[in-house]
Parts: sequence; C-alpha cells; structure tokens
Amino acid sequence: MRWLALSLSLLAASPALALSCRPADPVRDFKAAEASGDRWGIAVGRLDFDEGRLPRVDWARQDRVPPRTDLRAQFIGHSLDMNGFDTLFQANVTLRVLCFGPWCAHPKSGTRYLAFIKHENGKRVLQADPCGSWLYPNPHRHDLDRVHSCLAGGPCEERGF
Repeated sequence: MRWLALSLSLLAASPALALSCRPADPVRDFKAAEASGDRWGIAVGRLDFDEGRLPRVDWARQDRVPPRTDLRAQFIGHSLDMNGFDTLFQANVTLRVLCFGPWCAHPKSGTRYLAFIKHENGKRVLQADPCGSWLYPNPHRHDLDRVHSCLAGGPCEERGF
C-alpha cells in the first residue's frame, strides 16, 4: 500500500503530459483571420491529399517531430461570399500540418471540411493544428451559418463553452 501511495505522489508531482487547447470555434477563427491583416478565404468541401506524407511521431525521439509539414492537396467545394457558400471553388492548396511538440494534427483525406484558407506568397494554405482550429471536419450547418453571419455583418458571437 505504501508503494501505491508513493507512486501516486510521484505521478502527481510530474508535469502534465497532455496538450491543453481551448475548444475550437470557427467564429473565433473568423475574427482572428479578420484581425490579422492577411488575406483569407473560407470554403466548405472535400480535401484530398496523400495521408502517407503526414508527420509521424516517434515517441522515443519526440524532439525530432517537425513543427510544420507542408503537403500538396486539392480542395473542391464552395467558397463563402455574402450569399453563403454558393460559389464553386476548386484549387490546388498547401495543407500545412502543425505539430505542437509530439502532438500533431491528423486531417483525413476525402473528408468534408470547413476550411479557412490563407493567401500566402501566391499560395492557398489550409492550416491543420492539433487543437482543431482553422480546419473543421464534417461541419454542422449551424457553424456554417454562424460564419456566414459574421461575413454578412450579422451576429458574430463565439460559442460559450
């Protein structure tokens, strides 16, 4: 019993081994993109890329995980304008997969996403981070409507968590 108490006290004293993220919210991302001064677009559609090129974590060598991996991808769907997600959109894009230490984003090819697309040096960049911001799989209609409302000058409230 004494060993169990000692083991538990040692675990409690060690640093947390988990990634801490705020819940992702597309309205918060909309506001951040708008405030950034960069050029952004928003689209909903299918993202296709080679999943075999995603970064892999070697837990024995966590320090070697690249913080950023850029992959060629294609996005087919509809971009957001004042009328909603009505404009056909098809483009070659750069999928930027971010890792925060050993925690990496894991986007899925062939999945429907709500994507925030940054225009960067003549490229369209979709960013996937391990906290789930900027790229939302299988978005709910409610979230699409919330982002459209922001663009159209209507209510633009972040979700209360």
